[in-house]
Amino acid sequence: MGSTAIALLWLLLSATPPRPAEPGNICGVVQDQTGAAIGEAALELTSEGIRFTAHSDASGQFCFNRIEPGDYQLTTRARDFRLDRRRVALETDTPQPLTIVLSLEMVTQQVTVAEGPADTSSINVAQTQLNQGLIQNLPSESVNARLSSILTLATPGVAADSNGVFHPLGEHAETSFSVDGQPISDQQSRIFSNQISANTLQNMTTLQGAPPAEFGDKTSLIVEATTRSGLNAGKSGTVSIGYGSFDTPTASITFASGSKTLGNFLALDGLNSHRFLDTPEVDPLHARGNATSVFDRLDWQPSEATAFHLNLSAAHSWFQVPNTYDQQSAAQDQRQHMTSFNVGLAFSRVLSPSLLLTANSWVRQDRVEYFPSANLFSDQPATLSQSRRLTSAGMRGDLTYSRGRHSVKGGIQFQATPLSEFFATGLTNPGFNSPCVDANGVPVPNPSLIDPSQCTAMGYSQNTSYQPALLPYDLTRGGTLFTFRGSATIYEGSAYAQDSIKFGQFTLNLGLRYDNYAGLSSASGVQPRTGIAYQVRATGTVLHFSYARVFLTPYNENLVLSSSTGAGGLGNGSLGATNVQPLTPARRNQYNVGLEQQFGPRFNIQAEYFWKYTNGAYDFNTILNTPLNFPIQFRESKIDGAMVRATLNNFHGLSAFAVLGHTRSRLFSPEIGGINFGTAYAPVARPDHDQGFEQTTNVQYQFHQRSMHGLWLGFTWRFDSGLVVVSVPDYATALTLTGDEQQEIGLYCGSVFATLDQPLRSCNSPHYGATLIHIVAPGTYNPDTNPSRITPHNLFDFAVGADSLWKKDTYALSGKISIVNAANKVALYNFLSSFSGTHFVSPRVVQGDLTFRF
Repeated sequence: MGSTAIALLWLLLSATPPRPAEPGNICGVVQDQTGAAIGEAALELTSEGIRFTAHSDASGQFCFNRIEPGDYQLTTRARDFRLDRRRVALETDTPQPLTIVLSLEMVTQQVTVAEGPADTSSINVAQTQLNQGLIQNLPSESVNARLSSILTLATPGVAADSNGVFHPLGEHAETSFSVDGQPISDQQSRIFSNQISANTLQNMTTLQGAPPAEFGDKTSLIVEATTRSGLNAGKSGTVSIGYGSFDTPTASITFASGSKTLGNFLALDGLNSHRFLDTPEVDPLHARGNATSVFDRLDWQPSEATAFHLNLSAAHSWFQVPNTYDQQSAAQDQRQHMTSFNVGLAFSRVLSPSLLLTANSWVRQDRVEYFPSANLFSDQPATLSQSRRLTSAGMRGDLTYSRGRHSVKGGIQFQATPLSEFFATGLTNPGFNSPCVDANGVPVPNPSLIDPSQCTAMGYSQNTSYQPALLPYDLTRGGTLFTFRGSATIYEGSAYAQDSIKFGQFTLNLGLRYDNYAGLSSASGVQPRTGIAYQVRATGTVLHFSYARVFLTPYNENLVLSSSTGAGGLGNGSLGATNVQPLTPARRNQYNVGLEQQFGPRFNIQAEYFWKYTNGAYDFNTILNTPLNFPIQFRESKIDGAMVRATLNNFHGLSAFAVLGHTRSRLFSPEIGGINFGTAYAPVARPDHDQGFEQTTNVQYQFHQRSMHGLWLGFTWRFDSGLVVVSVPDYATALTLTGDEQQEIGLYCGSVFATLDQPLRSCNSPHYGATLIHIVAPGTYNPDTNPSRITPHNLFDFAVGADSLWKKDTYALSGKISIVNAANKVALYNFLSSFSGTHFVSPRVVQGDLTFRF
């Protein structure tokens, strides 16, 4: 299918003869992240020895006139702002106005390279900048969480997981977003919330290093996102439609309009798929879903010094929870609905040439409804239902001062988060929590067995994994549904100050942050943040060291219930006021060392090593393969790792990047909170966000505009060495799994493979194992030093597109075809994970898109 689609695209390209090249214009506006114009910015346009210069006027506008069509590099510099460098492709028929958004030169570990043999530029250590071109062209591994997929592929030190979840720098989900200055630290993957559409984004910057003082709470990965604006856009827009594997139609509309004082940008997105979530089987069973969203940004700039912008968004999604073969045969029909909205108002005022005031206020909400099957016993091995609401309302203000060797920033923030939760569950499979096991170690599905003392008399052995606390909720043994209803409001207040001071080739960063948390538990934390960087001018090298004290707060999703289940969660503890142990704020010490090396103007390498020591570390536990996740807290965690990013900027149309990561993560029990249907976690163990090595390499080639209609080719290679598998410590344990579970991992004995109806219960062959997980040798398992893991795997993606299949006046048609997992590799993200469940990576997906621009 892929080769046929590519051939059709080439036919379309060859059907339209190229037009004679005529000079055109490259025009646009330079503005800051609030939308305020930046005057007197210096712009330089270069290509193959050709060089043009310009400056933005008081309204931020600039123009290069009568430029020959082709590929150019545009560099923008402005005092107190970070340098911006991007590729610009000039097409004379439809000159598109550019919006160049510059960030203030305030981020920790940022060093300005002095004049020298190399180009004058700003070196951002432990950062990744993602422009709109990469956001649009990078093939997405997740149909329902494209933003998460882009961050996973393009950010070093990030391990991939299912359903748009990713593990940044050894943590389960510690990512904070700042969208046009609005902080969002709650979970943004599509199983928790309706993620912002990638079509709304102008650019993103990710911070992977020790966090500056302006960022608090979940700081393993910080994503600063700037949305698209309608300022100076005139009237323009796009209409896109697409179709892909698993009956996946997509559609989106964007429309921008505005002058230099008033602008509006609107985006509408929708998709439907028969493989909406990643599935616990290779084949998608009961896996339909759809999502729709609307985003609108209104900008008003009444003067050169003052700017307002209002973000409005709403989204809804509905999806079936994918079944295993066993659940499909039982006619299980669990599903989830989510609705979200966000209102964010931002203001900025230039008080003086050195002083900038910014302010944000917001209210947003996620409402989640989880529905069981109509017949509760069709739900296997447990019936589940949930209704929860998470609302966040807050405000923040920041002052930025930059003069001489100092760049100072300070601010305050306050937010309130009301939570409301309902949850119900009950066991529906008599074998799931049976007190007895047979001679093969398999739980006996006899509902008359209710106590381990019955086992011996009936010829069975006691089940060491039996949890008596679950007996009252075992519907097959006369139990009743466990139900919970609760609510709470979390209040958080913060203040910070930071200064970046330049001393010749040194840059010293000093910061201090204070957070106060008042919810189901209360605490406060003073957090010093410091770093020093040294630039070797002769070699273009930057070395740095940083330290950060971080005050972390519990995940808000399902926090009320998780704080009410006691030690070990529902299964290992007992409910009641005497055992309530609310999750408490955690404290971390983080150390980072790294370097950045610039090789000429086009090639750059960043390398970083980090150590994180956390008292009161958080994670989620997941019920079976569902999107129901509950926060848990461990006594402590120790995490260290390395990350590398190599970037090749446009060189005769070729651009590439490679990101690499290594993470060693350890959790130390005891644990509290959660809904734990499994056994207690090991005293010291590797969680399933520990991965020895992951890497992504992306290469794109842009053909010359004049002869190839803007044709570009892309290739992505992703390698994962494999997340930890906690549930299968040895082959003997694998033999006790169900036939469905055994065939999911490709369990074999000699030449015999387990099937759904014929599980393996013994093995006398010296050749045994599993194809999709690496089970450690007998007697060598250690949950800390030698756990079982997912088998290493390589995934290859391809993309081909043309920016101008057809053009006339101000109209143009572009096309793109992407192939995800082109080799159709069968691989797992995880297996029977208490943190994620069981999920396969996506099979081969072919997606085609057409975009009409006007």
